[in-house]
Amino acid sequence: MEEIQDTNPTTLKVLMVPWLAHGHVIPYLELAKKLSKTNLFFIYFCSTPIILNSINQENLPKNIQLIEFPLPSSPQLPSHQHTTNGLPKHLLSMLIQTFGEAGSTFVKILDSLCPDLLIFDGFQPWAPELASSRKIPAIDFLIIGSASVSFFYHHYLYAGKRDFPFSGIFLKDYEAKQLQLTAEMNISIGPNVAFNGLEKSHEIILINTCNEIEGKYVDYLSTLSNKKVVPVGPLIREMETTTENEENSKIIQWLDKKDESSCVYVSFGSEYFLSKEEIEEIAHSLELSELNFIWVLRFPLGEETSIEHALPKGFLDRVEGKGVIVEKWAPQARILKHPSVGGFLCHCGWNSILESLHFGVPLITMPMHFDQHTHSRMVVELGTAMEVVRDDQNGKLNKEETAKVIRNVVMEKNGGENVKAKVKELRKTIREKGEEEFDQVVNKLLDLSTKNKQ
Repeated sequence: MEEIQDTNPTTLKVLMVPWLAHGHVIPYLELAKKLSKTNLFFIYFCSTPIILNSINQENLPKNIQLIEFPLPSSPQLPSHQHTTNGLPKHLLSMLIQTFGEAGSTFVKILDSLCPDLLIFDGFQPWAPELASSRKIPAIDFLIIGSASVSFFYHHYLYAGKRDFPFSGIFLKDYEAKQLQLTAEMNISIGPNVAFNGLEKSHEIILINTCNEIEGKYVDYLSTLSNKKVVPVGPLIREMETTTENEENSKIIQWLDKKDESSCVYVSFGSEYFLSKEEIEEIAHSLELSELNFIWVLRFPLGEETSIEHALPKGFLDRVEGKGVIVEKWAPQARILKHPSVGGFLCHCGWNSILESLHFGVPLITMPMHFDQHTHSRMVVELGTAMEVVRDDQNGKLNKEETAKVIRNVVMEKNGGENVKAKVKELRKTIREKGEEEFDQVVNKLLDLSTKNKQ
């Protein structure tokens, strides 16, 4: 790793430490890039070697330096598993615990770099405490939407004694039970851990959203936390300018031959893996919809499963010409930007939602777990999505109902036309207001540092 040191005494030195998940690293890195472009900040971006190795360093500005954060390695959790990407589910709590006990390593990094500000993430209780003891302001940066954070924080604070004030955000019974079971299986992901950073953040909280999408929830989270919540988003990955590989070129060429807004893009993120039953239901739904589609299908690391074996028998033959199955990865931003894409069927990961809204693509939401349910309720309430219908008792998918929702959104009927109009309108508003809001972020960070030095 190239050694770069900040030589400009007027720039603000910021240390950024994201949680070890792809969905956290992306917005942290995009925030680092936006701050660096102002030439007012020098960013130390700190993570485990396995994560830093996945970052394309050629495209990084010169005022961003990657800093290695080595965690203790063990036979149960070797260094190549110091990331949630491809991590077996049973090792997640061990990774959280290992990271949560890494304060002694972090303090050496902190004392070596002497930053003016720390921007930290979840599962690192040591971060704000160690920074505060050195009179360094530590600011929590939340990478999910304010509707979800305020919903769960409200219930954490009031423990069922007071209803959440916005009826559009809720959990169905089976979703609440699913979350409870997850919490019991991963005892280290308790609410006290989740909200530790929010409560210890210095004066302000940063969040990857914008007022045009979630203004009332940003305000409510400010009320709950007694801190100014500052939107920094939406932070969208820059499209790679490097030469495309042959597979990606084929995808775009395939889209080029399709009519405008005639295709649905299907992806469930980099770290959620569909069950055999879910794959079959989604496959049947896409077939029943009779629409063109691109479906990114991923399997857990080390699981040897062929596309043909995972899909229903004869499916690939029946959808030939109408559907493209992509294994592992696809150029999501380029696909969503393409005029032939008329809908995005997704799991409601926050980064995917923001990308879809940024490119003006209506959402078909199929939340799977964690905060995805509340993300879905928010975009439905916003008018930019339709959620697939599930069984109220067990959450099972229904292929006929899913196909109907997909067709309504992409074909712009039975309410789908309103979703399309709303997402196009919102796209324009977000792009007009984005830079203006980010100027406020820059000013807040500069003010905090100035006050701290007085």
